[in-house]
Amino acid sequence: MKLKRTAPLIAGALVYLFIGLIYAWSIFAPSLEAEFGWNRTQTSVAFTVSMSCFCLGSVLSGFIQKKRSPKTVFILSALLFAIGFFGASRISSLLGLYVSYGVFCGLGVGMSYNADISTVTKWYPDKTGMVSGILLMCFGLGSMILGSLASSLISSIGWRKTFALFAVIFPALILLCSFWIRPPETDTVLPEAEKSAAGTGSEAGLELSPLQMLGRKSFWFFFIWASVLSAAGLAIIGHVGTCIKDIGATVALATLASGIVSVFNGLGRIVVGLIFDKFGRRVSMVYGNLMMLAAFVIFIISYGAGSIPLFFAAAVILGLGYGSIPPMNSAFVSLFYGKKNYPLNFSVVNLNVIPASILGPLMGGAIQTATGSYTGLFIIMLALSAVVFVLQFFIKKL
Repeated sequence: MKLKRTAPLIAGALVYLFIGLIYAWSIFAPSLEAEFGWNRTQTSVAFTVSMSCFCLGSVLSGFIQKKRSPKTVFILSALLFAIGFFGASRISSLLGLYVSYGVFCGLGVGMSYNADISTVTKWYPDKTGMVSGILLMCFGLGSMILGSLASSLISSIGWRKTFALFAVIFPALILLCSFWIRPPETDTVLPEAEKSAAGTGSEAGLELSPLQMLGRKSFWFFFIWASVLSAAGLAIIGHVGTCIKDIGATVALATLASGIVSVFNGLGRIVVGLIFDKFGRRVSMVYGNLMMLAAFVIFIISYGAGSIPLFFAAAVILGLGYGSIPPMNSAFVSLFYGKKNYPLNFSVVNLNVIPASILGPLMGGAIQTATGSYTGLFIIMLALSAVVFVLQFFIKKL
């Protein structure tokens, strides 16, 4: 049994590592800007479109999985990647970029993202938090690992051939891994979740449809909590390099700061998964929220004092805190609303990425442009994180 359920986990982790490339858009942007004369605002729209379509693709995946197998979703995802990356290799306009990379690749990421985690976690009812953390760690690290690969490829063969190469590699990998990412058969005996783990004794047991879920205060409180903390994390992730340069860091240190956030973002997903399985939902949410609060306090101090070491400490803590949000999305949905409608319910909760990806990065840029400093951003995000820290205590199953 151990070997049988390890295969879906390994295959699922590999898929997440590759589709995590969606966060590495900044690797491609400079080459496109240099060739076509586009500015950063114009190319940034491609990232916003891809993140929005990522969420929509996740919802679409949930609907399909109610009627079809996960393999159907992976086949559609592979097709979307093939069209998206090949189309991106041939673009000559912003609209072409938005449609190819933004719409097609974004939808492809969302479909694989949902089908992957909703299928693999079925094999681990006893370790839902930890397994979600492992998968989402790979998603978080994908931007750093594959981003480096993409950067090297662009330098050696150009961005067009890099996109064309991805149009072959991504579909092939997803189709290959889909042979192992399948749900357990009905007669498969799996370990049961411990009642003390994940708070199952007091919060688990409901099986709700998406409409029933939307009618609960618990959903909306959690959605607001996740949206605010995700926006706070993305606000820093989108500006960390520029931010640390403001206090005297070199380009090399700025690059290192971005890498540190990515690494600890990935590690944070494992840490919160282990905390969830051991201590439950409440402790996990408190942990993630406290990490974000601590990060912004240190950001304010480091930015004001011009301390690069303190800034790195804040980046580590922010990565750990932000990394706790995606696994909580998965574990919360499974715990509060059951397994039956998990794929669709999870995709709905995951829509918090849309307001977060718009609010966080845009607010950071607007405040810096208006004031010439990121201090205002840190203060606002600290205040918002404090508000949702209180809000989380009102989240109850009934």
